[in-house]
Order: sequence, then structure tokens, then C-alpha cells
Amino acid sequence: MKLSVLAASLMLAIGAAQAAPDLSPVKGKPFTWDNATVYFLVIDRFNNVDPSNDHAYGRKDDAAVARGFMGGDLAGVTAKIKEGYFTDLGVDALWISPPVEQIHASTDEGTGASYGFHGYWARDFTAVDANLGTGKDVRDLVEAAHARGMRVLLDVVMNHTGPVTPDDTVWPSDWVRTEPVCNFKDVKGTVDCALVKNLPDFRTDSNANVALPPFLVAKWKKEGRYDREVKELDDFFKRTGYPRAPRYYL
Repeated sequence: MKLSVLAASLMLAIGAAQAAPDLSPVKGKPFTWDNATVYFLVIDRFNNVDPSNDHAYGRKDDAAVARGFMGGDLAGVTAKIKEGYFTDLGVDALWISPPVEQIHASTDEGTGASYGFHGYWARDFTAVDANLGTGKDVRDLVEAAHARGMRVLLDVVMNHTGPVTPDDTVWPSDWVRTEPVCNFKDVKGTVDCALVKNLPDFRTDSNANVALPPFLVAKWKKEGRYDREVKELDDFFKRTGYPRAPRYYL
């Protein structure tokens, strides 16, 4: 009996000594998606370190409750990365909302003025929304995350454009369909339709060649990057042999 008690006491002592495992990151451990901890954030709602870009494109403070931009930016995410916020949480990958340029104006979905703060109302997939920062800010964020062993996932929505507004014209009809609105009763009513009213649906089912939307051509020329963008597209289609259909532009 005495030996049994001694053995039991020894096992309890060993268990107590091992009760607090070392949970600090293993340096040099290769990244794996197996059981990775992914942190999702909406950039605009996270951290604002640059108030100067809070009203890009003439956006106003006229949004309905929780429907407008609130100031968060890419630089704010980077600041938190460098601060060690995500490292302390044990985050392996950051999943961030789409940083692409959104429609400039607001639209009313029945709840008051709403802006594309969430990143799902794209206007130009080739540019970063000025409310969130710049292309350099995206690179800085990714480099800061990689330096700390974290991956970055860019959310993207290529099902539809942003809503049409007085400042944001509809894409050409060979690029998008604006009706019928999906009724979800069959395949056509689920796929070949616009998700909701005033949310033009990209014709990703089409193989027909389409030209660049006139508004994008004018925009790129005004911004001085038309030749660069067109060259990249020409090189892509020449290399792949794909038709110049909407889905391959995207």
C-alpha cells in the first residue's frame, strides 16, 4: 500500500510539472494550413491611423447607421501587425476584406444611404480604394505579416459589380446582366440572374469577346496608367489564348 501511495504521489507531481505547456511560437516552424488560426477583418472597421483619407472621392458623412465608411485603413492593419496584436493572439493568417476601389457614391437599399465600406461593391478591380490607402500600403501590410510568419488572404467578390449610382455608371450589357433578379427556384433563377436589384451580375458564363468598359478606359487614361494596364491584358491573353470574355478579364 505504501508503494502504491508513493507511486500515485509521484505521478501527481509529474502531472503538475507538465500542466503548463510552453505555448510560445516555435521559431523556424514551417507554415501549414492544417489547423491554422485565421483572423478575418473588415479593413474599414478595424483601425484608423490616417484620418486624411476618410472621405475619398467626395464621400460624405450622410450614411445610415453602420452603413458608411468609418475610417479604418490598410496602414491601421499594418500598425497592429507590427504591434504584435495578431502574434499575441496566435494568428497564422489574416483574411482581409477586398481593398479594391469601390463605387464612389452611396446607394439606398431600403435602409438609407449605404457605401461600399465592406469591399463588395467594386468599381475598379485594378486599383486600391483611396479610403483604405494605396498599393504601397498593401505591400507594406503583406511584408509586415510575412516577416512575422503570417499569411495574408485577400477577399474578393467577382460575381457582381457595385450598384449603379449617379456617379457610378452601369457596366456595358455584354459584361453584365441587370435582370432578372434571382428567385432561387431553379438553376437559371440562381445562376443567370442578378443577386438583388441594382447589383449587376457579371456574365461569367459568356465566352464572347468584350471590349474594355468605356468608363474604365477614360479612368485609366486620366490616371496615366492606360498603356500599362492594356499591355498587361494583351500579354495575358496572348500567353493564355483565352477569349477576351468577362471571366478571363476578371
